[in-house]
Amino acid sequence: MLKRFFLLTLIFIGISGFSQKKLSLVYTGNMGVYISNGDSSVLIDGLHTKYGEDYLFPTTSLIHKIHQQLQPDAILFTHYHGDHFSESLANEYLASNKKSVLFGSNQITKKIKTSKDRLFTIATTDYNKQTIKVKDFRITGLKINHVGKRHVGVENVGYIVDLGTHRILHVGDTNWMEEINLFNQLDLTNENIDIAILPYWMLLENNASQHIAKHINPKQIIATHISPRIKQQELQEMMEKYPNIHFLTTLEQQIQL
Repeated sequence: MLKRFFLLTLIFIGISGFSQKKLSLVYTGNMGVYISNGDSSVLIDGLHTKYGEDYLFPTTSLIHKIHQQLQPDAILFTHYHGDHFSESLANEYLASNKKSVLFGSNQITKKIKTSKDRLFTIATTDYNKQTIKVKDFRITGLKINHVGKRHVGVENVGYIVDLGTHRILHVGDTNWMEEINLFNQLDLTNENIDIAILPYWMLLENNASQHIAKHINPKQIIATHISPRIKQQELQEMMEKYPNIHFLTTLEQQIQL
């Protein structure tokens, strides 16, 4: 009887520990985020260099930390713009981390000259979701149009990262784009998104809250792509309007979810 009690106690502790497993997120600049549940990790748009005064970018010390300490299992890129992707930094990371893989559109993967067997190219001809298992988690990539008429030719990829404990959506540089019914075509409401990582401008529309609830329905939201030169009053007003949203503004800022 006593043995059975101890066995049940150990099982309960194990289940509780799994259900309470935290998700850790580290900000690497612009829309760059490192996400880990302790067992598996990804880096999305996290390897890029200085692009302009309106963009944060990872420092040399942070790049070193990514290589030596964080060591993401997969590096994901939404598109090739310099505030999201560096060809040299991506190649260097794959060279130094032999088990890591890279995801991106053809405009990204064609720039990777080595490690061809560790590249996953997400097609952007339509909005079909493409799911690939990596290690013990899944990554789903899909076309999500880049915002702005002058960027029509940019292959922007959104990702749903399923770490088992959490499902995280990262949309890259997009907007609601109601003129093409973009989010109706994406069909994300049934994806059980726990965390949506969005560029902050998607929050600026008066009906942003309704759009989020209708088209994504996440449990939590993280806002990114915030310029280091944003007026503090503007940032404060957004924070007051959305008190439950996390705003990433400082390099290596950490969030536990």
